[in-house]
Amino acid sequence: MTRIEKHFVNRKKKAEGNIKKVQSALQQIEIEKINNVLELGCGTGFVSKYLADSYDFNVYGTDFDSEQIQIARKLQPKSEHLHFQVEDAAKLSFKDSSIDLVLSQNVFHHIPNWEDAIREIVRVLRSGGYFIWLDLTFPEVIKKIFQSFVKNYGLYTVNDIKTAFENNGFKKLSYERIAHGPFSQHHFILQLR
Repeated sequence: MTRIEKHFVNRKKKAEGNIKKVQSALQQIEIEKINNVLELGCGTGFVSKYLADSYDFNVYGTDFDSEQIQIARKLQPKSEHLHFQVEDAAKLSFKDSSIDLVLSQNVFHHIPNWEDAIREIVRVLRSGGYFIWLDLTFPEVIKKIFQSFVKNYGLYTVNDIKTAFENNGFKKLSYERIAHGPFSQHHFILQLR
C-alpha cells in the first residue's frame, strides 16, 4: 500500500466502522463455535484486538506489509489471545482446517492473485467455518481495460467474486451491497460446506 492509502486505512475512525460491521456480522453466525480467528490485512490491529478482547477468540492478525504488523504490535498490547504476523494471503502458513473464522475487510483488491487467496482460506478453514468478506468490486469494463496494466491489485467484478466463492465450496449466509456506483462495495457472510 502507498503512504496515502495507509493514511486512510489506519485511521481510528475507519477501524471503529470496521468493528461495527464485524459486530453486525457476528450476530449472523454461531459464535460459540468460534475459537481461532484469522484476520487478513489487519493493518494496525484494532479489529483483531477487539475480537480477542471482546470474545476471547484466539486471533491471528495478519498483513502482507511488515510495517503494518510492526505498528499493530506497538499499538495493541500483547495478550495470550492476540498474535500479529506477516502473511501472504495467497500462501498462508496456517495448518489445514485450523481456523474457525476468516475475516477480510477491504483487502482483496490489494491481492493480485485473489483467487489463490480464496483457495488458501478454504484450506485453513474447518468444515462449517465462516468467512466474512467486505470489499469493493469493479465494473467489467474497468476490469477489461486495466487488467493487463495493473499487476499489484486484484481486479474482479461482483460476479467474479460470487462465482469464486461458490466454486470453492462456500454457502452464502448473507449478502449486502453497501455502496453503489462504478466501484461498489459488497459484504458477504459465507460458510464453508
